[in-house]
Amino acid sequence: MTMIELNSRLLQLYLKVSSQAAKNDADFVVQEAADICAGLATSASPALDAIFDRYIKLIALQLDQAGREKLMLVAPRNAAPADQMRLPDRPVRFADHGDALRPLVAEGQTGISLVTCSMNRTENLILALPSWIANPEISEILIVDWSSRSLVEHELQQAGISDPRIRIVRVDDEPRWILSYAFNVGFRSAACETILKVDADIVLSPDFFKRNQVTDGSFIAGNWRTASEDQSHVNGFFFISRKALAAVGGFNEHITTYGWDDDDIYDRLTLMGQRRRDVAAGTIFHLEHDDEERIGDSGSHGAVQTLRDRLTSVTKFLIRSNRYIAFVMTHWDSASIHLPFRVKARSDNLMTICREGWVPSAVPPHVQTAAREHALSELTAWRLGPRVLELDPPRLAPVLARANHQVSRIDVELAIAAPNHVINGSGAYLVLELAEEIVAGPSLDPKRNSGLRAIVAAARAAGLVPLVRGPFLALPDTAPGCLRDLPVIPSWHPLEDTARLPVKSLLSGKIEPEINQNLYLGLPELHKAALAAPTVQLPRPRLFVDAQHGLGNRMRAIGSAAAIAAASDRDLVIVWQPDDHCDGQFSDLFAYDGAVLDTRFVETAASQGCDVYNYMPNEVGSQKGATIRLDTTRDIYARGAFVFASPHSTWESENRFLQTLVPVEPIRALVASVRQPNALSAHVRMEAGAGLDHNTYDRPENWRAEDHALIHEWRAKSHFSRFLNRIDTLIADGRADGIFLAADLPSTYAEFQHHYGDRLAWLPRSLYDRSAEQLHYALADAILLSRSPLLLGSTWSSFSEL
Repeated sequence: MTMIELNSRLLQLYLKVSSQAAKNDADFVVQEAADICAGLATSASPALDAIFDRYIKLIALQLDQAGREKLMLVAPRNAAPADQMRLPDRPVRFADHGDALRPLVAEGQTGISLVTCSMNRTENLILALPSWIANPEISEILIVDWSSRSLVEHELQQAGISDPRIRIVRVDDEPRWILSYAFNVGFRSAACETILKVDADIVLSPDFFKRNQVTDGSFIAGNWRTASEDQSHVNGFFFISRKALAAVGGFNEHITTYGWDDDDIYDRLTLMGQRRRDVAAGTIFHLEHDDEERIGDSGSHGAVQTLRDRLTSVTKFLIRSNRYIAFVMTHWDSASIHLPFRVKARSDNLMTICREGWVPSAVPPHVQTAAREHALSELTAWRLGPRVLELDPPRLAPVLARANHQVSRIDVELAIAAPNHVINGSGAYLVLELAEEIVAGPSLDPKRNSGLRAIVAAARAAGLVPLVRGPFLALPDTAPGCLRDLPVIPSWHPLEDTARLPVKSLLSGKIEPEINQNLYLGLPELHKAALAAPTVQLPRPRLFVDAQHGLGNRMRAIGSAAAIAAASDRDLVIVWQPDDHCDGQFSDLFAYDGAVLDTRFVETAASQGCDVYNYMPNEVGSQKGATIRLDTTRDIYARGAFVFASPHSTWESENRFLQTLVPVEPIRALVASVRQPNALSAHVRMEAGAGLDHNTYDRPENWRAEDHALIHEWRAKSHFSRFLNRIDTLIADGRADGIFLAADLPSTYAEFQHHYGDRLAWLPRSLYDRSAEQLHYALADAILLSRSPLLLGSTWSSFSEL
């Protein structure tokens, strides 16, 4: 057994116990540990025995006394007891601080200071701390207790955790969590020449320091871009020399809410000439908790109603606000003044401090306001297009006041052309899409003018706001009088799609009940041909498709919903919320002008007038396979990762929509970079098989037990060796001279390259996660797989199906 294999197995067992998946099953834990120990019998390696012994003691801390006694019986006899492991010299304690906390100095004693902070999050701290204690290379473990309700010192005592290296700095009277202040307190209090910055939810592997070593001119950091999906929150971890950290002044204290603090310090270190290196894979692990815990009291609470509510409630808003502040305020470096703290009490292992005096890094209110406005403008433009950036804050405000599920590009166009007409509450627009000859020319048909007046009057009576859209910036003086006070939107700016309604339906008043049940989403492009009569556009029932899981699953759900929407004369609205399964926007993949929402609202869809169909098996109220009923004018909200049950959803009709989608240019460039065509393509899906289902998007809780068992079965049957056997036969038959491969593990690519050499074509990448960047590679892979006349796919894979 190799060290990496041993570490991986022990770590998985530790994480199961610490996450309570196996905490109460001591017999299971003991049996697993015994099996691992049996694998060590043939190794005869003191180093492996020492790693095993460290982990056994960590795991034992999570069990009751009886479980601990059973577990300790399986430890190797030649493993050194934990209390005999040699620890580095203990650093000088808090003697360097007088009546005030000292600045962040460049010099330190020989050794490594681990610095972490906690505010009311001791549960994860207690889980992670044993893994720090198990690394004797750490000279001190410095914990900043940022005004926790229950003292961290007492929490550790109650958990039975003690170590002579643990030091605590208690900060009193802080009302909310501020990362930059808290960690700078830790850096200023730490004693050693090398700093290991870890959040309170980071677990270290026993071989961390063997595989990660700080050198002059570089620092080691977590990287969400290269981390596995379930480890995306390791970006704030870093290992650095104290000298380099002091040179940039630690964290930027202009940033006092969640977000951008780690990117900012990495940018400043890079500008100073430090090279960033990724932490070695498998040496740190993040324990899960939600974003509300992470952002503390700075998150938004309560029901989301308006677009402003929605945008200010997401972490991206805080990140973009802080990014603006960091760029606008003076550069943070070693000359910057840290927040002053007074020392209230001091002992060997505990120092208590409190804030004193002025705030030297305070951000002026007008800069804070500008940062929020800038972030709102950015996020709104991501959703509604670049025209948003033409709006100053007062003109953007009415758009942000619109209901989140109603707002569309037409609100932006009205805010630009006629801001007084933007609806602030509920309501819909009626668009008269007119050819130029209808509104211009000296001899207009009196009957047409009369008809236009009737249409405008009927729209207003029905509660709609009428407006004109056509190939002009403004109506000419010759336009009918009933149109002259209406807002005008030029037709060359693209809008979303909506339904068309015959003029007679509007004039008859038959559309009023329909309007009351439906909310406006958007408009189509202008007819290229001249209109013989004005076209009246009204909203029609919508089908929201809340696409779930990975790319293949989402695309088949969207294709199915599109087919149903087209057959039932409904507007398709794609609900594509990034998550662990698929962490990118729909716009990252496709140049699509249709309606897309980035926020699910399955919990409130019914209260908003939708018939809800939830196909996700493990969720409350799920009815996978329920037939989508279309005998209603109500909106439909369909949530799933599968094809929806409807006679209108067929293989041909589903693909008809998917084949109209145009990938964005970077994806087209990736496709063009690969040799093609190839006689054969192969998609090898092995991740999520037994022992490879540790990522959040592959874990058992995503599926019913029977479905997860099937996944394990089919992943085993799609092992790369089976593909090699089949491809060798095809080569012998002269049917596979050129091969394109798409796989989800780097080891599969290595095996194919070794086996087929120049026959093989593939799209090189260093990412194997579910990030937005990796999704570019995934969609490019799908396109390239489709361009061979023969395809070998992996059964039970929605990606092969795609």
